[in-house]
Amino acid sequence: MNSVTLIVNDIDLYNTFLNCKLFDEVNIASVLDESTEYKNLIVSDKLCGINELIQNIEKGMKANKIVYLLSSSKSSQSGYTALTALLKSHNVSVLPPKLTESQILTRFCDLINLQERKINNVIVLFGADSKVGTTITALSLAENLAAQSEGSVAFLNLFGHISFSYVDSSNDKGLDSIRSKVFNKILSQEELSEAMLQKKDLKNLYILPPCKTIIDFKYYQTDHVEYIINMASNMFDVVIVDAGWYPNNAFYFGALNSSPNRYMITTQQQSSLDNHFIIKQQVLDEYGITVKKDDKEAESPENIMLVLNRFNEEWSSNIIKEYGMVYAVSLPNIPMAFHQTEIEKKSLRGLSKNYDYQLDKLTNLIALQIDYRISQKKKTKRFFSLGGN
Repeated sequence: MNSVTLIVNDIDLYNTFLNCKLFDEVNIASVLDESTEYKNLIVSDKLCGINELIQNIEKGMKANKIVYLLSSSKSSQSGYTALTALLKSHNVSVLPPKLTESQILTRFCDLINLQERKINNVIVLFGADSKVGTTITALSLAENLAAQSEGSVAFLNLFGHISFSYVDSSNDKGLDSIRSKVFNKILSQEELSEAMLQKKDLKNLYILPPCKTIIDFKYYQTDHVEYIINMASNMFDVVIVDAGWYPNNAFYFGALNSSPNRYMITTQQQSSLDNHFIIKQQVLDEYGITVKKDDKEAESPENIMLVLNRFNEEWSSNIIKEYGMVYAVSLPNIPMAFHQTEIEKKSLRGLSKNYDYQLDKLTNLIALQIDYRISQKKKTKRFFSLGGN
């Protein structure tokens, strides 16, 4: 029997496991029973301390798989990496904070090799720092996917900070126009579609402009971000998410934990690498998104693909190796292009043959990753302007 027992005080988490229909039996309890032989066990740090868990294991408590669930409210910043090694010695896996109920389910299913869902059609891009061109790269990619396919493509601006979005939007469009529906989780697919822009020359591309009300950023939670992304993934064939770079908000964690298909954008600048290492050590490692470089036995939960932006062949550099990620592609620098794109509010697609060639390589890679059909590229007129509905 494929059963799971949750030692938690979270009824929403219990309902998530119960309603997924992946387990023959889902149980919930408030305490551990050392005499019980569990099949699969999830233990929350809110109900059971680490010492208590280890003591029960040493007294003979048995389970095929034990997972210790860290909560955001109790865990210190260094909690995840500090506890992982200790609990690993007792055959206990650790799930980090900042996960929603469905993300906990997905991570748990991965740990026990249980197929939880179909191929994820969500691609998340995030930046090593604030000036590496994450948003314009994500928009260029979304445009290219739409131009080379008949399927629908959504581009979600979900960076948790004020940033230039390269799109023209009125007050009745974008995340601000649907925030109350998102907070109360009563948003309909039609309402999400109405909040999005369509390109005049790419009718299958839908763009959700970002939050522009500064005070609202602190009210968004990870489950709100997941809610938007999940709805979009059910509406569109491909969803491109711009998670920005700022790691101290729900947008960042909600987006990064929504999909295993992650791409980090950076440049050849040493400052971008230095900034990434700070974020990696203090945030990404601590919340289980990446692993410490000195932990040779650890396996990363997901492989992060690296995109080197504004690449210049004249700059000799081994910076790619320093990131320790899977290298995807280098997008070449186009002199003065960023100034032009900001004025005209458009992407980099169509401004350079060399850029388009490398962008095609990235597009093909992502299409293969999510099993998405794209057509052979034809020599057609480039698109340059962005328009609303």
